[in-house]
Amino acid sequence: MSDRILILCAEPESRDKIVASVRERGLDPVLPSNHRQARTLLAQHDLAAVFCSDDLGEYPDIIEAARPAPVIIVSRLAEWDPYLAALRAGAFDYIACPPDSREVQRILASALNGRSRFNGAEA
Repeated sequence: MSDRILILCAEPESRDKIVASVRERGLDPVLPSNHRQARTLLAQHDLAAVFCSDDLGEYPDIIEAARPAPVIIVSRLAEWDPYLAALRAGAFDYIACPPDSREVQRILASALNGRSRFNGAEA
């Protein structure tokens, strides 16, 4: 499995917290500058997981392009309707901004563990 985590987040504070959590786990953050670059990276590289802001508007396309990598949606809206919409679109999980580093670690560990089992590898 790849050790790269794509982080597409427009809000600097949230992006920095996610990057720090990814690095703390010994993984390599990949920071595309826009959705187009993110889709190109997803097509060309095997990525372990993806964090994507919902405020950028194109997260369903990122979810589709990332398959089978789990996608965690990052949102300023800590409400049920956007959360459920993200899950229906195929997101692995949804985290509110600004993200707590422990929550990022927990969700990332769960996503990576789930992907390892899905791919037949040991957790």
